Amino acid sequence: MAIDELKDKFAELSLTLQGIKSVILLCHDNPDPDALASMLALRYLLSRHFHIRSTLTYGGEIGRAENKAMARVLAIPVHSLESLRLHKRANFALVDTQPAARNHSLPEGAKVLLVFDHHPPKKPLRGVFNHICPELGATSTLMFEYLREAKLEIDWHMATALAYALISETQDLGREARREDIQAYQKLIPKARLRILSSIKYPILEHDYFQTLSRALNQTYYYKNIVVTRLGRVNSTDMIHQMADLFLRFERRSWSLCIGWNSDFILLSMRSANTRARCGRMIQKLVKGKGSAGGHDMVAGGKVNCQGLAEKEKVRIEELLITRFLSALGHERNLQLLVPIIDQKPPYGSPS
Repeated sequence: MAIDELKDKFAELSLTLQGIKSVILLCHDNPDPDALASMLALRYLLSRHFHIRSTLTYGGEIGRAENKAMARVLAIPVHSLESLRLHKRANFALVDTQPAARNHSLPEGAKVLLVFDHHPPKKPLRGVFNHICPELGATSTLMFEYLREAKLEIDWHMATALAYALISETQDLGREARREDIQAYQKLIPKARLRILSSIKYPILEHDYFQTLSRALNQTYYYKNIVVTRLGRVNSTDMIHQMADLFLRFERRSWSLCIGWNSDFILLSMRSANTRARCGRMIQKLVKGKGSAGGHDMVAGGKVNCQGLAEKEKVRIEELLITRFLSALGHERNLQLLVPIIDQKPPYGSPS
């Protein structure tokens, strides 16, 4: 990210915000640390530099234990969008997402004033201030640079939030971290509270986590370099992403796909150990004609609407997605290829 570009963008942002008194900050549904920290940084920038009020909001839930711990321990003032009474002419800033991403709860017809994101652009944005940097590993890095450009002091609280966001989004700077991400972390970590970072990274885990983990172990299959996890119904959709991360660490596997559902959506989470895997493109092929998806080279997610579907229909869609996954990686579209990681279990689809 060129410094000259940031200076130009900051000037453009200043012009965009002239006369604006308040902004609703909205991230993608089920916010992760990058989304939470980026909104926190934008709130600080708007308040201290531009003297604009803002409210941090999200759709879905904060489900993962680490994300709950981050919001609680750092007292991040974030609210469910459903809990607020919004003015029909409210200005929105989308953070860590984009209008066309379809992974957020932006009200229909709402005015989008600002967009900050690090995911690949979905559609050209006209008439909206946007700074989208897919070359960065985290939106938090982008927001850190804005705080520096505004010459705002970064205290321990902001440093801790941004530092944790960076290591969470990039798996300790090992997944899709760029030079700018590493430099941002190096500047932030001396100011961060390490004990607080530790308490966020290693939170107390609820009973449901272990129940879901047990189910995942019994419903995970592999074939060659692929591992597939079928979670079925989940209480927290974040567990789908968490299990995709976990099973990518299975020896000799370089692709992980985890699928689960709630009452509204069948959700997919894809991971790859290949730095040029283009997971975002592959997962779009999996849901083509069924749902929406997006992501990066090594990380991606998608969803298929399943409202009103019987469980058998959800299973059929799940199996279609898995066979498409096999095919996309050059294998036969045959579920019988999948072998359970727990030796005592029969192959996929075999009689018990």
